[in-house]
Amino acid sequence: MVNPNVKPSVQTLKEVKLLRVFSDEEVTHLIQLGSPAAYEAHSNVVIEGELSWGIYVILDGIVGILKSNKMTGDVYDIGQLRAGSFFGEMSLIDDNPRSATIRALTDCNVFYISKDAFNQFLNKSADLKMRFYQSCIQDLVRRLRDLDDNYVVSQYQLWKSAVNKAG
Repeated sequence: MVNPNVKPSVQTLKEVKLLRVFSDEEVTHLIQLGSPAAYEAHSNVVIEGELSWGIYVILDGIVGILKSNKMTGDVYDIGQLRAGSFFGEMSLIDDNPRSATIRALTDCNVFYISKDAFNQFLNKSADLKMRFYQSCIQDLVRRLRDLDDNYVVSQYQLWKSAVNKAG
C-alpha cells in the first residue's frame, strides 16, 4: 500500500548495506534529515538524465532499473531492486545527471535523503565521511567484479555462438 508518511526505523536503515557503517544514533539523525515518499506502480521515481541529487532507500515494493542505449534510444530493463535496496548513491559523490530511470513496478514506499542533507550529516566528522566512502568503495568494487564476471561470460558465449555458426 502506498503511504507517503512511512518513515523507516533505525533497524530498517541499518539493514541497508551502504548504511551499516553508521551507529544507531547516527542513523536516527539520518532519519530526521530525510523524508518518506510513495510512488504508485508504473510511475517514475527518477528519470535518466535529470539533474537531481540524493539517495533513496526502498522501504516497500519493487522498482525496475531502465537504461537507454545512447546510440539507438532503445530502453532496456537491466534489473530490479526490492525493499532494503538503495539507489541514487552515485549522486551523493558527483554532480552528474541520473544514470538510469527508476520506475516503481509495484506500489512503493521509499525514504529519500537529499545530497545537501547527507553532506551536512557527513561533514560532522572526518570519521563519518571515511566510513561512508569506504562503504561506497566496497559496494563499487563488488559491482565492478559482478560486471567483469558478466562481461567475460557474455563475450565467451558470443564467441562460442559465432564459432558454431561459422563451423
